[in-house]
Amino acid sequence: MSEKKLEGEYCPEKIYFSDKHAEVYCYRKDTPTELIEKILDYLKEKIPEPLETAADVGCGSGQSTVILAPYFKQVHGMDVSAAQIRQAEATRSLPNISYGVCPAEELPLKDGSVQLLTAATSMHWFKVDLFLTEVRRVLCDNGVLAVYGYMSMKPDFGDPEVEAQLDRLYAEFSKPLRPYHVSASVEMFKNKYKDVNFPFEEVVRCPDVRCHFEGRFGYGKPTPPTGFGFQVKEGGNPIGDRRAPGDFQKRLYEIGATFKRSPEDTVTLYRDYQLTLCRKTNK
Repeated sequence: MSEKKLEGEYCPEKIYFSDKHAEVYCYRKDTPTELIEKILDYLKEKIPEPLETAADVGCGSGQSTVILAPYFKQVHGMDVSAAQIRQAEATRSLPNISYGVCPAEELPLKDGSVQLLTAATSMHWFKVDLFLTEVRRVLCDNGVLAVYGYMSMKPDFGDPEVEAQLDRLYAEFSKPLRPYHVSASVEMFKNKYKDVNFPFEEVVRCPDVRCHFEGRFGYGKPTPPTGFGFQVKEGGNPIGDRRAPGDFQKRLYEIGATFKRSPEDTVTLYRDYQLTLCRKTNK
């Protein structure tokens, strides 16, 4: 995805480069600690502490970058959108983090200089083959690529039958939106990158990692892989689908009401993160 390439033509991806969209992204929750610790456990099997350098590519407004700071001496956050980087610098700046604007396929990093490189809900927007070649270049011996992301947040009522009911509701909501997906990239992500040939000696496709956190019940709603994961055109103008989410929330709140939960109540929410870990063992 190139900012320059998208100038002057209608393309929903172009929304990603706007300041308004960057402000919306800024309020997304940071990557959970338990997910990062799972990644680090794999990294430290062959790279001992202290850890030196990590890079987060497609970092957006920094949620997946700042979580790395406590574990590494230096962290690089990189994104093709200048607006996203401005938000990251304004809201998630730390002394050992440096942010920069660059395409994922041309990283301003030295050969073999990175121990961990992450791509959080972003790789499907890259030119994947070129990106993976670049990852091999910058990773050190035994360095790790961690590709992860999530589709939706859901409330956890601790009832398997209700969880199944919610899964059906989310699936029903998502199916009509498929024709409006802006590109095959979204389907690549939803398919958990199963068709991607990762050019590494070790590739571990982990079971989904469930992470819990507290939040408003009304915050638990379907989230496309990006804020512009689906867009429709009406009169030539891109708009988000407004009707389906409203109907979805009504039905979600009805389920919550059976547990005496209102949209403003604090509840336990969860995300199921897909995670692929790759290790470079040969130069």
